[in-house]
Amino acid sequence: MMQALLSLWSQSPPQLKSICLKYIADNVDILKRKDVQLPIEVWEAFIDMYQSLGYIVDDHLLALSNCHIKRLHLRNAEVTDAGLIAVLSQQLVELDLRNCNRLTPNLIQYLNQYGGDSLQSLTLANNGSLLSGVPNGSSVSYDINLRNLKRLIINDFVGHENRLSSLISPVKNLTHLDLSNCSNLGDLECVTALKNLTSLILYNVKEMHFTILSICRLKNLRHLDLSQPVTKENPRMYKRPDYYLDLIVCSLPHLVSLDISGSNLAGKGPVAMAKEGISDIPGLITRANSPLHFLGLFYTSHAASTRHHIPAKVVSGDANETQLLVAASAYMDRPPMLKNVLHEIFFILRNEMFNDWKACLNTVIQIMDRHLNDESIQTTGSASLYYLMKHLRRGQHTQTKQRLMWTLLNGLEAHATATMMKNCCLILTLILRFTPHELFYFERIVKLTIMRVETGEGPIRRNGITLLNSIAVTVDSKDKELMGDYGTIHRMLAVIESHLRNKLGGEVLDTAWSTMWNATDETPQNCQRFLDGNGMELFLRCLRAFPKKEEMIRNMLGLLGNVAEVSWLRPQLMNSRFVQEITKLLDYDGIEVSYNAAGVLSNMASDGEEYWTIDDPSRVEALRRMVFAIECWDLSTQRFIHYRSFEPILGLLRKSHTPECQHWAAWALANLTRVYPDKYCPLLESENGIPLLRQLLETEVNERVKQLCQMVIDQCQHLGKGYIPMEVEEYVEEDDNGDEDGDDNDDGDMQLDG
Repeated sequence: MMQALLSLWSQSPPQLKSICLKYIADNVDILKRKDVQLPIEVWEAFIDMYQSLGYIVDDHLLALSNCHIKRLHLRNAEVTDAGLIAVLSQQLVELDLRNCNRLTPNLIQYLNQYGGDSLQSLTLANNGSLLSGVPNGSSVSYDINLRNLKRLIINDFVGHENRLSSLISPVKNLTHLDLSNCSNLGDLECVTALKNLTSLILYNVKEMHFTILSICRLKNLRHLDLSQPVTKENPRMYKRPDYYLDLIVCSLPHLVSLDISGSNLAGKGPVAMAKEGISDIPGLITRANSPLHFLGLFYTSHAASTRHHIPAKVVSGDANETQLLVAASAYMDRPPMLKNVLHEIFFILRNEMFNDWKACLNTVIQIMDRHLNDESIQTTGSASLYYLMKHLRRGQHTQTKQRLMWTLLNGLEAHATATMMKNCCLILTLILRFTPHELFYFERIVKLTIMRVETGEGPIRRNGITLLNSIAVTVDSKDKELMGDYGTIHRMLAVIESHLRNKLGGEVLDTAWSTMWNATDETPQNCQRFLDGNGMELFLRCLRAFPKKEEMIRNMLGLLGNVAEVSWLRPQLMNSRFVQEITKLLDYDGIEVSYNAAGVLSNMASDGEEYWTIDDPSRVEALRRMVFAIECWDLSTQRFIHYRSFEPILGLLRKSHTPECQHWAAWALANLTRVYPDKYCPLLESENGIPLLRQLLETEVNERVKQLCQMVIDQCQHLGKGYIPMEVEEYVEEDDNGDEDGDDNDDGDMQLDG
């Protein structure tokens, strides 16, 4: 049975594997159950997935392992020496420890004790002083003594060359040695004793002039990396680059992979010719007819990666898309080089010069997942994802979007910067515009955004509120209510209170009101939250402080219109000061404000005379002024409003006891079906509005109302015949906050830094 399960696991689609592993990672407590046992292959993949999702591995998680893990890769883990001992006793074959800073030099003793027979691969990278010396007073050897070790990676070692020699001398059977970022290595004479060595990595090792003679004595070497993490303008300089490169390749006859990125070893060119063939890299003339499998030329001097005759089958460089993707893969664990690669990818994407966007997208996501704590990588990566998102608009590649959004949210959660916030909000807004049904991780997005709005200032707060508004525009009433549960209404009211206190107007204030307008649409619970949060008083204060801010006033009235649609909340609106202000706004110079004010009054008056409990203004006077305002509006006016349903308007058409309410509702339908027939005629018909309009024509309703109803019926009939009687110019409909839906002109605003 177990063998069958393992076979199914190995053959199942990658998507299913990822879904299963992610579920376990998100619900890790299920591993405590005695009836849950993961096979070795699943445990190893689970640890990798757990870390890629941003979770931290600790002693407790490792203790849950119920099988003998063979390969364990830990990054940024909170594991201690004690936590690893239990795993080491399971006869590990491969152990990778990167940035595990709770480990001590005593770990070397435990490795020698428990891993001597089984451990074949060991990585100790970025682990502080783990290898730098011997604890004071210790009589125990702290040299690596693993007789079957084949692969050893020691990164960031800082010490004397004699210490390095004592560390690696006992390990006679090494085939792979990586000393990246190490210093004070001297002439590396100690490596010449490693007769089986086939791979030597000396990335970011200084003073390479002293080591080349020792390297040239490693006759079995097949892979050599001498790359440096420098800028394009400042490569690592050798005094005789052509000589040294020729010496290396001639001394190492089995060499198939060579990385000289960040140096001048490729020489100046131009084309060098010899009997053996042609090479644009002088030091590689002897390999012209036997090209290397891999050659690293990223940020080499004199633009070596752009040359025509490069004796290598695969090249990492900065000349084109293919070279950059190779470089990203090759330098995935080298943040300084990776940042430069990512910058180059970003600029190609911005200029739309990329062809294989799928490979690029996967590469960028992998880089961001691998280096979650690096702000620069997260910022540049998120900026790159923005341009890649344009290829995912059409609702396809759902799982890719899901992975992209998770990576994006991890970055935003780790880095509360204005630039990161802006980039993430732009990407999420794109997703909302083109595939709103694919807003994955809804709860996490809303809660994280609210937190950023609460703790951030300036651009962080502005972008966060804009994103919340975009979400509120898109989701259904159930999710709108959840937004209220998570604190959206409360936070917007707090923002408005803060702006009033500091006498600040501007975009943030407008969008905060717009967010509440959208979040209260057909969502009574959020309307109640608005009233409970002293929203009415904030409305009056904003109106008094900013009487000329048309967009803000329109948004406020749209919100109050949603509140007025809720019958059991309308009594709370019966306040003389409030109704007086609403009535005054009927005369506002701008249809959006006047229209929304009339909508509020229509709903308040729809309950009948006995529910109008204030004397000033009287119900008769308020309705008289409303009708006068309605008749001043142009039926052909384009609108800044979006209706999901006409049910509230159709409800007002049924209020025969108040013809003024019917008047406003009929005008609204006549305007919307005339200006946007393709959208609103089908909506009206789907909600059985036409029979209601015909029924009104048979009653003793106001003649003007009958006229407007007939206009709506005629318009819908004409649409069905393919004839539109009124010509209107092409118009991009806008969201409730006035932002154009579908505008992609944010490209120039995409930021890498600052």
